[in-house]
Amino acid sequence: MNEYKTQTIEHLGLVSTMIDELGIVESIDNAIKQDKKERKVTIGEAVKAMLLNGLGFANRQLYLVPQFFENKPLELLIKEGIEPNNLNDSVLGRALDSLYEYGVTPLFSLISQKALENLDLVPKYHHLDSTAIHVDGEYNSQEEKKEGVVHITKGYSKDHRPDLNQVMLEMICENSHGIPIAMRALDGNSSDKVSFEKMVIDHIQSLSKTSTGTVVADSAIYTAKNLDSFQSNNIKWITRVPNQIKENKELIELLSMSRMTPHSKDDRYSYLFLGNSYADVNQHWVVVHSTPAKERAKKSVSKKFNKLVDKEIKAFNSLKSTLFACEDDANRALDKLVKKFSLLELNDTKIVKHKRYKKAGQPKKNQKPDFYEYSIESNYSFKIEPYYQEVWKKSLFILATNDLKIEPQKIIDVYKNQFVVERGFRFIKSPEFLTDSLYVKKPERIEALLFIMTLCLMVYASLEMKIRTSLKDEDEFFIDQKGKPTQTPTARWVFQTFTDIHILSIGDIQQIVINLKDYHHTLLRCLGRSYQINYLVL
Repeated sequence: MNEYKTQTIEHLGLVSTMIDELGIVESIDNAIKQDKKERKVTIGEAVKAMLLNGLGFANRQLYLVPQFFENKPLELLIKEGIEPNNLNDSVLGRALDSLYEYGVTPLFSLISQKALENLDLVPKYHHLDSTAIHVDGEYNSQEEKKEGVVHITKGYSKDHRPDLNQVMLEMICENSHGIPIAMRALDGNSSDKVSFEKMVIDHIQSLSKTSTGTVVADSAIYTAKNLDSFQSNNIKWITRVPNQIKENKELIELLSMSRMTPHSKDDRYSYLFLGNSYADVNQHWVVVHSTPAKERAKKSVSKKFNKLVDKEIKAFNSLKSTLFACEDDANRALDKLVKKFSLLELNDTKIVKHKRYKKAGQPKKNQKPDFYEYSIESNYSFKIEPYYQEVWKKSLFILATNDLKIEPQKIIDVYKNQFVVERGFRFIKSPEFLTDSLYVKKPERIEALLFIMTLCLMVYASLEMKIRTSLKDEDEFFIDQKGKPTQTPTARWVFQTFTDIHILSIGDIQQIVINLKDYHHTLLRCLGRSYQINYLVL
């Protein structure tokens, strides 16, 4: 009798093919010296296994990777002859050590250059940002920092978990699809103002042979030292001007809506285009008014002003209930309080004179008072202009660039795309991803594991780009969550539709992929022959 066996392939056939298409295994194995004849699993193949595990969304820690691969067709996903127990935590741990010893930042740059070449992608804009990733365990947080080893410690927590130790991940993504092209692990208490300069210069130098482009980052790079350094290295940049800079504050105070030019393609924005030479670097400034920022400002300013109004009303009511020995005292107290008011405006104010008698009871007719006390009576209203002024100022921000040829609207559009890095960080820090695996034996392996996580993002974003461009090129459609045709599905949604796709083996005679639907066949045909092969579509 023939033996029947099923293996789960799901979306991993897509992931495996993209890893090969990017040349990740080849790049790693060519870069890191190793005796491949003595190895059942090369370092590159171990990395591929970790990428498949990470993008399997199974949230398995390293020692459970063999369990993850027990029912997977490893001969298709990695290579013939590999068994699940060949991918144990010792093998993967030693691979992480080898990655660290080589240097994960230069290795990632080497891989990204090959990947961009294979994808025929030349980024014009490079988006830079950093995030904090908290970790369990003490690691080296109580030790002196060692040169070349990431220091896992407390710092400013972008995760809002100041109680935990953390490590920083710095990343550069290309602008169109959010594919990471550079990464670096940093100490948990690193400052963006300091680290961004080195990241930018090293990255541009590493890509100088194959690519040039403009670096886009938040206001952390806008320091006199950084701008001078970028100028010396002929690096173009676009960034946001920090609110603390004197020229920024003065310009926003003076600016009126009448001077703004509407964005021709996006009515949410208007702008004012100016020249500047901050830090002796010639540059253009674009003062931007943002409707989305205005809506956010209304909420924050209303909350702030409501607290201030309540405080001023309370102070005024306290003054009203106070009795003074003379009219001058009342006037002085009134003047002092009015000077403190920023939102409350008093109307019909008067000082009221009150007769007072030392003896208790009803005073006699025509009895003269023993003394007088004075109180303040007034109505109040609210100044509305400060509210509108504050909302207006908070709706403005200033972008700057040393690329004097770029149009102002293009500067706005490029900077808006900064979200591609933030989206990448959300992907990496997703609870169903590898983040919970950030508990390994050594801080060096933490750094290597961040390399793996960023590679996962590279594969994911590249595959999403491939899916969308292939559908458009072939004028075909995939289904969305509502069953309607789309040419822009997310890779995650495509992965979900591949759930329950298995390979049925009938002894040594035949293998059949089951549960492939018409829209799966359409997508595989659009992606190309190499993707069809993993699903036995011959």
